[in-house]
Amino acid sequence: MTIKKKKTFPFGQLPIMKLKKKTYGQTSSIARFCAIRASLYEKNPEKSLIIDQVLDWANDITYKIAPSIREKNKAKQLKLRKIFVRNDLDLWFGFLENLLKNSSNKQKFFTEKFSLADITAWRLIYWFCSGKLEGIDKNFIQKFNFLNHYYHNISKIKKFNELKEYKKIISS
Repeated sequence: MTIKKKKTFPFGQLPIMKLKKKTYGQTSSIARFCAIRASLYEKNPEKSLIIDQVLDWANDITYKIAPSIREKNKAKQLKLRKIFVRNDLDLWFGFLENLLKNSSNKQKFFTEKFSLADITAWRLIYWFCSGKLEGIDKNFIQKFNFLNHYYHNISKIKKFNELKEYKKIISS
């Protein structure tokens, strides 16, 4: 991707989505648009608020770990990662677990049906448990009983794990 090309994007960055010859940006906005079109977003405003909280949580935790990902110096990267683990990892996954406990009667999904919140939460949990983030114990999720159970149940949903996108995520 050239810097010249990125300057033509709505916010100068990826991701973008082209629709009817217009270009749109911002991850959450694109995800929400696609979720609405795929019936993975709630019409009930309170349930939509739950989904939006998961999207914002994902943005927040990604923002917090980003400096350790961008750092090119390996020693500095690991130092930043240690700081993230010490200050943020358990705190932010604790927030997510509390949201799951308080938002759904069965804790099967964040709302009463599979939604964008579940895709987002699953994806972030997978990323943090994948072993691809050096310095993060890939078994850390076991400290969070509700999230651990939730994560493994989502991973077993046949229609979900048969998607080519799911297979791309877990194979990359």
